[in-house]
Amino acid sequence: MTANPIAPSPAPSVSDLLRRALRRDRFRVHGAARRRRAVVLEIVGATLWCLVGFAVLITGARHLEVWLSSRALDLLGETRISGALGDAFLIFGPGQDPLIAELTASCSALTSLLALSALAVFVLRRRPHVLGGFLVAAAWILLANQLRLILSLLAGLHLDVNALVLFHDWVGALLNFGYTLIGLLIMIALTMHSSERAEQDRSGRHTAGRPDAWARPGLGYRVENVERGRGPRIRLAAFVHRRLLPRAVSRRLAARRERGRIDYRLGHLDPAERAAAVRELAGKGLGVHTATLVAVATHETDATVLDALADAVAARQWEPVSDRQIVALRLWSRAWLMRAPAAPPAAPAGESDHEEPFVRLVAVTGAGGPAGVAVIRALRAAGHRVLALDADPDAVGLRLGDAAAVLPRADADGYGETLLDVVAAHRPDALICTVAEEYAALGAVTARLAALGCRTWLPDSDAVRTCLDKAAFAAALHAAGVPHPATATTVEQAAALPGPWIVKPAHGRGSRDVHLAWTGDELARAFVAVPGPIAQPRLAGREFTADVLVARDGTLLTCVPRWRDETKAGISVRGATFDSSAVTRVVADAVRAVGLTGPANVQGFVADPAPLVADPDAEVAVTVVELNPRFSGGLPLSLAAGADLVGTYLIGIVEPDAPLPRLSFQPGVRMARHFAEVYYGADGAPVTDPLAA
Repeated sequence: MTANPIAPSPAPSVSDLLRRALRRDRFRVHGAARRRRAVVLEIVGATLWCLVGFAVLITGARHLEVWLSSRALDLLGETRISGALGDAFLIFGPGQDPLIAELTASCSALTSLLALSALAVFVLRRRPHVLGGFLVAAAWILLANQLRLILSLLAGLHLDVNALVLFHDWVGALLNFGYTLIGLLIMIALTMHSSERAEQDRSGRHTAGRPDAWARPGLGYRVENVERGRGPRIRLAAFVHRRLLPRAVSRRLAARRERGRIDYRLGHLDPAERAAAVRELAGKGLGVHTATLVAVATHETDATVLDALADAVAARQWEPVSDRQIVALRLWSRAWLMRAPAAPPAAPAGESDHEEPFVRLVAVTGAGGPAGVAVIRALRAAGHRVLALDADPDAVGLRLGDAAAVLPRADADGYGETLLDVVAAHRPDALICTVAEEYAALGAVTARLAALGCRTWLPDSDAVRTCLDKAAFAAALHAAGVPHPATATTVEQAAALPGPWIVKPAHGRGSRDVHLAWTGDELARAFVAVPGPIAQPRLAGREFTADVLVARDGTLLTCVPRWRDETKAGISVRGATFDSSAVTRVVADAVRAVGLTGPANVQGFVADPAPLVADPDAEVAVTVVELNPRFSGGLPLSLAAGADLVGTYLIGIVEPDAPLPRLSFQPGVRMARHFAEVYYGADGAPVTDPLAA
């Protein structure tokens, strides 16, 4: 077998390739032609749709509309107009011969309905809302045409045939045009509808985001990298502003337009994005977007955005002043920066201990309570400045701080916003809460507080709820195996427990509404008198409170137990610190059972404390009664014993990642409390203490 070599085909020349390409392109439809062909096909299709639909449906449509009109007239009680002829009305007017009014094809609503349906099928077919829009528009047109027919028939009935013709042919023609146009607008509005519409409140601020489809030049958004075609060589608005209008008038109109666009520029953004946008606008020069920057300074309410604007304006002091608005902007920036105190310098790098060499401004809530007063005194003794906060304008702690403000109650609607306004005005570095019931309201604004430079350390919300609900707390300790008195929530359950009984509210505080019941009758009366009551057997032994501080990772940093030798209104007025490994162990188990971090105070009983006098490690029976997720009113005794709970907690707030030291204390330190007075006038100004040394 022999193989014949295949001769290679000659390579095509350039002219051959061009001829082939032209031959292919002759039958190829390009972009513009393709669009023209699509438009022509849509027009032809819509025309055929209307012609065929009219020829097929007009007879049935006329009969349907006559039947609908006659039924509507029957419902209105008008029996002198009949639709028995099918496509015409029979009118029996007073003193007239019967009149036949034929419903011609031009009187039918079918032509309008076919036009809208053609638009929906051939033009708007790719939009999912078109069916609903068409159905609503069709219902409107059919209803409006029925109203037109009924009014024409009534005119012929009560007047004469000339009135019927005039109303139907001339007035009715205008009505037909009007309701068809309205139907078209209804269909377009519902078809082009988007669930994300730009909405504004009364102050002009956005309450909803715009859809992405609106991100086009000229609709308020500044879109990056938009490809723009070459515009006209002469712009009418630019020519008028540059050549005809005086410069002052042109600037005033431009500033007005700029102010009107600020909401579209920035209003839809969140505070962080608004702050970034303000920095970007100011970075282009204060004279470029002056009106927008002035409008931000005038209408913005978020302090972080105003901080960004003030810093951006202050950073461009070198820029020459070319406008009175720039002068106003710089004066505002200076006033805003002076209004907020500067943050203290950061601790030097490499500093190993956690002593606070810098003065901090610390906000303290609940300044009128014993815990708040103790925290304020501890902070000021350490050299810090204090912003005292309380809902009571006569709270004593408001007179002990360096600055003070009155807040609404934590359960009031305006608590969070008022707190943010106060923090924006004073700029504290940290906030310490001494009222456990405020944690929920604070948790909702912690991110905004952090944006203002005010740091917080709040315990877990579930742990707080467990601690504030004594029944839930008892269940949590029972599940964890921590010694706790049996707890009953009904009279029947309490009667099964050994008496006497302590009856108290499940959500109470400060020893309010606490009753001691010796008999079953007293127990029943106590359950009626106490709101949301629980009952526990009265415990024997010696009562104690342990001040504790738990690190963010759950490590117990300190436990300072102290005897409650005498209490008034739930506050220890005489006591002494003591040491007990058994108490510390049970307290740690209780804190771990609820998952609490930060400061807390645990109350309980030691059944027989005598062995602890000689041996702090003696095994004694310890029972936990309550756990409050906050500093205690007896905190000064623990501070006097050497455990700096407040200072360590402050370090944990401002340095969340820093390892906190374990705190020791001195057992046997005793405390005896006395009253101290603060005097002030009707205007809040301090009055000199006549007994001061």
